[in-house]
Amino acid sequence: MLLNAYIESALDTNYPSFADDAIVAEVFSSMRKGHFESAPVLHAGKVTAMVTIMDLLDATASKKKSGLRLLDLQLQQTESIGLHGHLFDHFARIMAFSGRVIPVAFDDGTYAGTIEKSFILQKFAEVFHLGEEYMTLEIDVPSSGLKLSEVIAAIEKNDATVLSSGLYHSAPEGSGVVVTFRIQTHDWFRLVKNMEKYGYLIHYSSPLSREGEDELREKALEFIRFMDM
Repeated sequence: MLLNAYIESALDTNYPSFADDAIVAEVFSSMRKGHFESAPVLHAGKVTAMVTIMDLLDATASKKKSGLRLLDLQLQQTESIGLHGHLFDHFARIMAFSGRVIPVAFDDGTYAGTIEKSFILQKFAEVFHLGEEYMTLEIDVPSSGLKLSEVIAAIEKNDATVLSSGLYHSAPEGSGVVVTFRIQTHDWFRLVKNMEKYGYLIHYSSPLSREGEDELREKALEFIRFMDM
């Protein structure tokens, strides 16, 4: 499935939403009964805020506040994400939403439904191959003259497949960058040793094995010494 169609495919149109003139006590009762921790607040059919169950607790504690409406709570303004937007474009914003759901809007801005944060995170893990069956390799390289294609070619010469990659600066004031790869390989230890032979500085590599690592590493070293003879 294309990522710009994922939000629409995972849309929940039955998740509750409330108009901003709804009575706080009634919203609180509805959310508590349904075990909802947050819900979109709408004005003229468009999302203006997200109300959480914690927002409502204090407002319902006093009988003097029994007539309060959601618009009286001065909730933080919230925008929605687009129904046909690309996940990469929305990812930086998803953690700004309160609760586990994110409001979604049609192209004209009217409320369409919600999508769970967990769905988006799961899709990112799938796209970038963040499962336990794959390995992580980080290489420290100078930012000037960096050719990512050359690094990938060096990795794949060692019977490894680069599944995803990214980069970040090793320090705010530093001139180098760290290139991170998610890799599938049957001979992780040999890959790392050969990358070091090519002159790459390995910043981090996944453990050879979670169990018996020292024993397996020693066997791998013996094998490499034999092959280098």
